[in-house]
Amino acid sequence: MSPLSLFRGDVSYTEAERMIMDFIAACPAEFLVMSIQQLSARLGISDATVSRFARHAGFRDFKELRSTVAASTLGPAEKIRTSIEGGASASAYLEVQRANLAHTMEAIDEEAFSRVADELAAARRVLLLGKGAASCLVELLSFRLMRFGKQVVRLAPGSDVAEGLALADDRTVLVAFGFQRMPAEVEVAIDHARDVGARSVLFTGRRVLPSEPAADVTLTAYRGDPCDYHSMTSAVALVDALVVAVAARMGEEAIRRLDDLRALKRRNEMRLPR
Repeated sequence: MSPLSLFRGDVSYTEAERMIMDFIAACPAEFLVMSIQQLSARLGISDATVSRFARHAGFRDFKELRSTVAASTLGPAEKIRTSIEGGASASAYLEVQRANLAHTMEAIDEEAFSRVADELAAARRVLLLGKGAASCLVELLSFRLMRFGKQVVRLAPGSDVAEGLALADDRTVLVAFGFQRMPAEVEVAIDHARDVGARSVLFTGRRVLPSEPAADVTLTAYRGDPCDYHSMTSAVALVDALVVAVAARMGEEAIRRLDDLRALKRRNEMRLPR
């Protein structure tokens, strides 16, 4: 069966069904050894919901769904092909992103978001970690927080991640991005943050996460169903919202640092190229 047939694309899924899809995408190995009863207990939904989902998604039963997951993987080519088939115009694409933003708004935990803003505003040092497409979010958050006077360290991938992690202490906040699968570097970083008393924040696209390692706070940016092209639109919006919230908590200190930056640029505008 083609990877594009993993879940039907011509139906609307309920929130409970999307939760099942998120779990399959995030924890395929765990899913493959589960019974319907174990999966429903893990997700806090009924057995009947799981059975209905299998048929709704295009399978004869749960057994066929599990067999297809075992045999199929969704690569970048399949995901972009799905988006092209859904319409390649700007308006069609932006409509999809509007829906992703709406799902993100529905799922946002305002208390968790407020905690992250408080901790970043008070932090002496911020460690940022993201691989692949998520590196653009690291760049964005680094640029914004440095303007507020924060010491920002962008962690390198691979074994070099330890170089920056060695700087972590109890006045450090780690912000990591792990949307579909948790990179090994993120797991190591969260574990080390816990060991040294640093706070950890995980941005994810999944509503169901593996039990370990658990960040202190998790923020979810919905980026589409498993078979979709996964845009960073909702993740960028959530990062921008966090930047504004941090500025609000820092108050006059953030404003003063931005004014100092502007003054520095003006004093040297004839010497520095635009």
